[in-house]
Amino acid sequence: MYDIEYPKARGGIFLGRKVKDMSLFGENLQFYRKRENMTQEQLAERLEVSRQTVSKWEAGSSFAEMEKILQLCDLFSCDMDTLLRSDASVLAAGDDTVHREHMRRFRKGVVAAVVILILACAVYELGIGFMINEVFLDTIFWVMITVGTLILIAYGMQDESYKKKHPVIQDFYTEEEKEQFEKKFPVYITTAVGIILVGMLVFGMNVEYLPLGKGMTEDFYYGLFMICVALAVGIFVYSGLKKDEYDVEKYNKSNSADSEKKNNIVSVWCGCIMLVAVIVFLVAGLVFNLWEICWIAFVIGGLLCGIVSLILKREK
Repeated sequence: MYDIEYPKARGGIFLGRKVKDMSLFGENLQFYRKRENMTQEQLAERLEVSRQTVSKWEAGSSFAEMEKILQLCDLFSCDMDTLLRSDASVLAAGDDTVHREHMRRFRKGVVAAVVILILACAVYELGIGFMINEVFLDTIFWVMITVGTLILIAYGMQDESYKKKHPVIQDFYTEEEKEQFEKKFPVYITTAVGIILVGMLVFGMNVEYLPLGKGMTEDFYYGLFMICVALAVGIFVYSGLKKDEYDVEKYNKSNSADSEKKNNIVSVWCGCIMLVAVIVFLVAGLVFNLWEICWIAFVIGGLLCGIVSLILKREK
């Protein structure tokens, strides 16, 4: 065991902590380097030091300067305490399981919520197609909308809580995992687009030529088209969230202080826009009895939120 005071770093920065076992830093450095499939030469090139310097760090015979430690933390997406004082391999195994499980639950919840929201429209159209009482269909519609919205809110809050507890994560994913998904991603996208196109051709554009049973209307086929849309959007959302899961660098940047400030501004704008949309919806429905078309306020509100988000991110 060593009890070594950090030396004065380049640039006049002093490190005021002690390390009980300098070899722990070397073991952690070796673990992170091998996990990234980097050689000592490649790491030395990234840090602008010699290969012998990296070798000495990993052997525990010398210690890195503060500037290089910060570069290593950025390079391996870890915090300084983990790099210097913890067993990185043990922590990585635990964090890996926790992060994968969280992303799996979050992805599952969001996909389910989005599909339910779109299926609400599909169920309504199917019901109209079978000439079911509209009051009953309205009730089913709003129940499904409420359930889908609550699921989104619940999983969104869980995700925000997780990000606050884990603002920075390590890249647990192997190159093989990433490559396998990159091969599957185009298949997901083309499948989703194909489902929508088939739905449009069969149920959307040629609805007047499709047979109708007794007591049925064309809305039945519009309902089938919305089911195709729900399935396709579910695939889009799933593949998009899965792709984001592998982008650890994007995750870490999105949780930085600047990004959090920008996200708060976006949230305020979107909150105001959706509040106006709710007011327009209620006024149009209750005052002017335009329930059949006033839902368009939420569509416009969502589009405006997307535009505001893109503008603010573009400015950033």
